[in-house]
Amino acid sequence: MIERTTAVLKNGRIATIRMAVPDDAERITDFVNLVGSEKRFVLRERATWTIEEERKTLAAADGIGSIFLVAEVAGRLSGVLDIARGRSPKNTHVAEFGMACHPDCRRVGLGTALIGRAIDWARLAGVRKVNLEVFATNKGAVALYRRLGFEVEGRRKREFLIEGREVDGLLMARWLQ
Repeated sequence: MIERTTAVLKNGRIATIRMAVPDDAERITDFVNLVGSEKRFVLRERATWTIEEERKTLAAADGIGSIFLVAEVAGRLSGVLDIARGRSPKNTHVAEFGMACHPDCRRVGLGTALIGRAIDWARLAGVRKVNLEVFATNKGAVALYRRLGFEVEGRRKREFLIEGREVDGLLMARWLQ
């Protein structure tokens, strides 16, 4: 399990990072709707699940096959990251994550802190490789992932349609061992 930690952000604010619990379901759903409404940074534009379904999802993040992290700044949900390892014996050594940060908490180190905690979990869980997919147009995220040691392994050309424009998906990975 990942213990609750704090991180000092570049703007001097303190972020608390912890495992999500089922009681976070409503706040996470609202957060997904907020970040998704921007349309250009994350795949989901709105939550497609009920609060009860999200509670079950959070309860299933058992710390063995997956974790779901939340970051709070000044009591406000400011970031989320979920990471899950492969379910087949052929890919349990690989995990994939998705992350989103509140617009007010981008480029201040929150994403770095969340990914750091996810990598900590992955190492403890015996994961050897961590994958993600990012819109090629999300230059800030691509730069962050590169800075943290992720490399582009592939490109899915014109995979996404964002505000009427075809956008490539970049498949990025970082080997831990």
